[in-house]
Amino acid sequence: MIDADPLLASPLAGAPEYLAAEVTYAARAEGALHLEDVLTRRTRISIETTHRGLESAEHTAELMGAVLGWDAATRAREVAHYRARVEAERESQLMPDDATADAARLGAPDVRGFAADRGIGGDPAELPSSSR
Repeated sequence: MIDADPLLASPLAGAPEYLAAEVTYAARAEGALHLEDVLTRRTRISIETTHRGLESAEHTAELMGAVLGWDAATRAREVAHYRARVEAERESQLMPDDATADAARLGAPDVRGFAADRGIGGDPAELPSSSR
């Protein structure tokens, strides 16, 4: 992949220990369909960086979008969802007990099941107002 596109040898924004090629490969060959999947499971950037992947989200969305055919609205939706997810996780860590922490963490909508996944658009307006 890097031979075909030398830019894929570039470090990922906010996570220089990862290469752009790793994100591209996740979308192209591993079936990654969402930003959250790449930042939390395929690369573990969400737990390996102090910013939890927020500094990598835009760049990752651009790379995934090039593979998956995302338009600007879809990229924006993916980044907005990821930001909401990180906010919910941070909020959950301030809660006094496990039950309220779980409720706070689950406050971010699940990216799977958005209208774009069903082929009917990727409008960031479809996110709850707290996630935009």
